[in-house]
Amino acid sequence: MLFDTVWYTRKIICRNGIEERTKYPVRIEPGQKPKRAAARTGRSLDSAVRQLARLLNNNFEAHEDLHLGFEYSDAGLAKVEERARKLREEYPEAEERDLLFMAAQAEASNWARRVQRELGGAKNFRCVIVTANIDGETKEPVRIHHHIVIAGELRDVAARKWRKLGFVKELRLYTVNMDFTALATYLMEQVRYIPNAKRYTPSRCLQQPIVEEPARVTRFAESEMRPPAGCIVLARSNYVRGAAQYIRYYRPPERRKARKRKVADDDVQI
Repeated sequence: MLFDTVWYTRKIICRNGIEERTKYPVRIEPGQKPKRAAARTGRSLDSAVRQLARLLNNNFEAHEDLHLGFEYSDAGLAKVEERARKLREEYPEAEERDLLFMAAQAEASNWARRVQRELGGAKNFRCVIVTANIDGETKEPVRIHHHIVIAGELRDVAARKWRKLGFVKELRLYTVNMDFTALATYLMEQVRYIPNAKRYTPSRCLQQPIVEEPARVTRFAESEMRPPAGCIVLARSNYVRGAAQYIRYYRPPERRKARKRKVADDDVQI
């Protein structure tokens, strides 16, 4: 079958100044719509870590928001284990640790609903829940617990609504040049993959980053990508001619203002 190979770039912009660009080849077969094929190929290059990092970058601030650890007391864990036993009827082939994981996720969701009820709704409930069940380094099973990234002003109500189940620790909400990718990696390394199970749970009010439409590259398609002037490179894939390229960088506030002015100028040009 004959096909054409066309190069596209895809840009993702987060509110805290973190941006990503990917340049990749797309195989266009006869009858295919190029833009649709480019969008599908671009999405296939994503990972759970990148998706979680984007949500964190677009919705949280390192010096304002919180990373909490929710641990179970013996009584709280017994409640989760009882819920897991009830799930056996619905999932007869599942492993015990998978049932425990699903039961713990249900307890975390119930906690989130209790917080939202006190807040009067989900509008101001900025939160991401990660249920951890393995050691990030050894991959050995650990006592199940939760990592919660949450708006700083919700500290007290979040802790109060968890006390019946266990304990709350305040952990470091760290970034590298404002980028939460290292934190997202750390969190995802503690979640054992279970088919069809969510690896993290975001609250509904979180805003997705700007994902620009894939743009076709017409010149120097296979040349190495470089960051915009004045931006700080955070990650860049090794350049291999003919392979997809990825770069992530931080755009300082003054460079964001310059970009907005340029866009505004471009909009009024005739």
